Amino acid sequence: MTDVRFRTTRWTLVSGATSVDDGERSRALEELCAAYWPPLYAYLRRRGRAPDEASDLVQGLFHVLLERDGLARIEARTGRFRSWLLTALRNHERDVRDHAHAQRRGSGVPAVPIDAVPIDAAAGERAYQVAAASDADPVVVFERAWVRGVLDQARSALLEESIAKGNGDLFRCLEPTLDAAPDREERAALAERLGLSPVALRVAIHRMRERYRALILAVVRETLSTNEDPASELDALLSAVSEESHGSR
Repeated sequence: MTDVRFRTTRWTLVSGATSVDDGERSRALEELCAAYWPPLYAYLRRRGRAPDEASDLVQGLFHVLLERDGLARIEARTGRFRSWLLTALRNHERDVRDHAHAQRRGSGVPAVPIDAVPIDAAAGERAYQVAAASDADPVVVFERAWVRGVLDQARSALLEESIAKGNGDLFRCLEPTLDAAPDREERAALAERLGLSPVALRVAIHRMRERYRALILAVVRETLSTNEDPASELDALLSAVSEESHGSR
């Protein structure tokens, strides 16, 4: 079973973002920005850009892609969408640098209306602060911020599923086990709180963790070309997050 929202791939959203239908274009653009605005912003912040500069550059990138139909020219076989988008950002940053006057706010890069390109500077700054907690290359910061977004999206979907099935309280109790297996004392406390036997608790934790992984894979799969393995991609991404956690201790 896969969450219905994940049947809409990033490639479909790319097409939707250039649709002539205002509603479809707005929805697609909102989803794309929610997924990629924070990591792109975090990448620029790690490169030394000030918050306003980073915000303007990411906003300007989406403006250029939409204005020149840049999104309409890419296809699923392009590969990882986030890699394509990061390259597009680098090119945009280079173009702005080559035209120094465009770096001055509002004097060369057209301002992008908020309702055209939804932005969340606070989310971008949070992504940067978390991903750059340890000394890391800007590309690594971008990857970490992106995978954090993937994990958050999958967790939100799992919460919605649990609530729909009447298991919202169970999810809230077991949510910490998605990140780390509970020790003996924690398992005993959870079993008592939920009124479950040790065996029933283990089964519940196992099922929730398995569903969480399936939802993460669904999110990752939608960003890849058809010939790429989402499981291998997920393992690499989770490894990056693990290195981040160890490096920030």
